[in-house]
Amino acid sequence: MALDDMKNLQSTDSLADDSDDAVSHEEWLSFSLDTITYAVDILRVREIRTWQTMTRVPYAKDYVVGLINLRGAIVPIVDLRARFGLSRREADKETIVLIMSVMTEDGEKTMGIVVDRISDVINLNTDSIESAEKFDLTISNRFVRGITDVKGGMAVLLEIDAVLDIADF
Repeated sequence: MALDDMKNLQSTDSLADDSDDAVSHEEWLSFSLDTITYAVDILRVREIRTWQTMTRVPYAKDYVVGLINLRGAIVPIVDLRARFGLSRREADKETIVLIMSVMTEDGEKTMGIVVDRISDVINLNTDSIESAEKFDLTISNRFVRGITDVKGGMAVLLEIDAVLDIADF
């Protein structure tokens, strides 16, 4: 084999190795609602914002908190506590709004979720994600990608497209 052919082979091999690594590792942003830790794919998080007053939408579902104007775009905000059937909680200094990129039948949309507090970025090997069907969760299995161990506790990994499915609104 010529030296150039060997170099090309080596670079192709390293690309294949890199793509395997990219597939097997994911980053998730964890947060809490009450005493439960949840996480969303960090690549779907567009912005992290502190709580702000929102414009209420008449006749909206009870989990739709309202709308905010985000640099000229109107963004609906969903209270995850209400969406998951948890008791309401007054917003405080730890209350966070995560602005998310959501895939819908009509394409990509920007929506927000209200969480009690933000926790950490979790680096996961995809092999460490357990099926949610083994666990008796208080939320619908269609909202859950899986469950993983985080610092001795468990985190519920959310399917944010299902959680924010606008057909449910």
